[in-house]
Amino acid sequence: MAENSNKVINRLPSKTWYWLGVNETRFPWDEKQCVRFPEIQEHTDADGEAKTYKYQIEGTDAFSERTFTFTAEKNSRLTVLMDIGTEGNSALHINLNAKENGEIKLVQIQRNKADSKVYNEVCGNCDASASVELVQIYLGEGDIYSDEKIDLNGDGSSLKTDIGYLGQNKKCLDMNVVANHFGKNTKSEIQVAGALKDAAKKIFRGTIDFKKGSSGSTGDELETVLMLGDDVENKTIPLILCAEEDVAGNHGATIGELDEETLFYFESRGIKKEVAEDICARASIEKLLREVEDPKIKELALAELDQMSAGVKEEA
Repeated sequence: MAENSNKVINRLPSKTWYWLGVNETRFPWDEKQCVRFPEIQEHTDADGEAKTYKYQIEGTDAFSERTFTFTAEKNSRLTVLMDIGTEGNSALHINLNAKENGEIKLVQIQRNKADSKVYNEVCGNCDASASVELVQIYLGEGDIYSDEKIDLNGDGSSLKTDIGYLGQNKKCLDMNVVANHFGKNTKSEIQVAGALKDAAKKIFRGTIDFKKGSSGSTGDELETVLMLGDDVENKTIPLILCAEEDVAGNHGATIGELDEETLFYFESRGIKKEVAEDICARASIEKLLREVEDPKIKELALAELDQMSAGVKEEA
């Protein structure tokens, strides 16, 4: 890769919607300045074992790159908690390998600083009856680019993705999730919920791809976007690809502002519009924070959320 170039990321598996400019995106990168950290590899050791790994990722390097590989061996469970608060441009590459009947749960909280950019790539493989669960909470002040591709290779394997975000202050959120169904009777569930305000921009691409041979498989995708203001920009791109007949894929999206009935409910209880919007914007984040098992990381995330809501005051 040439110096001072861009990484081409978040590519749709099948190009479409040319007029929206969403088939791919570019992440600013400088190979010469990049600081690369040694790869971290962790795994479970035996059947029935459960392990948890925790990482706090910080740094002020202008450009940094980190790679993690996590493997859940047969019949074992592996949980990974990541708190990400870098200040420069960061690229994270995370590889997940779930062996037969193995389980991997990855929980990420993004708290990157203002003017920073984070590229978060997650690639996964699931063998027979294995599962991957992703819980991602995007709270950072900087731009976030998230790129996920999980291959459900084994029969009966599954993917569950829950993403919550709060975009504000001209922040950019650019997300891509691809569930590739290769095995029979595989299952994917993709849920995304968040709010946009203060000229924030968001793209979400969600692809459920039923490959030839994936008979009996199901995929569901649902996104909820709360738009708070006329200056925000949202692009939602659901995509279902199908090369197999005996499959079921569904997608849906709810996009809009708080309706008059909801606002009336709050106002009738003495809660003004700005506070009502803040309560609803926080809801999807607070729901996912219940999945964070580490008290310290949860406390940091709640403090970040409170800071983002600091300008909103409730009047009695």
